[in-house]
Amino acid sequence: PNEGNLFLIVILILMQGITGMSLGLVIAAAFDDEQSAAQVALGIFYPNIVLSGIIWPIESIPYVLRCFSLILPQTYAAEALRGVLYRGWGFTHWPVWSGFLIPLAWNIIFLLSATIITKIRK
Repeated sequence: PNEGNLFLIVILILMQGITGMSLGLVIAAAFDDEQSAAQVALGIFYPNIVLSGIIWPIESIPYVLRCFSLILPQTYAAEALRGVLYRGWGFTHWPVWSGFLIPLAWNIIFLLSATIITKIRK
């Protein structure tokens, strides 16, 4: 059941897709062959999914890994999506704001990194 604004849900999911594509640009810029890029992408993707609270709550993750999970781009977006879907939250709640702002910051970091890596490798 959806308790929140469908527009917020769609924008949040699209932003997460753009974050994934931005990370893919960084990986593509850093590696020459497709096989190495695919291995690195899988090596980043699965820990990101497991540690971001999508599979199970962050509270059940050991403390050291929990600290690491707080810097991942998916963590805050997953919490914001839960807040919008189950609690009907909007931008009046900080977890929803952080779910939009932190992935936006990661997008900027990834796109700048891909640009810098591409310019260095030329």
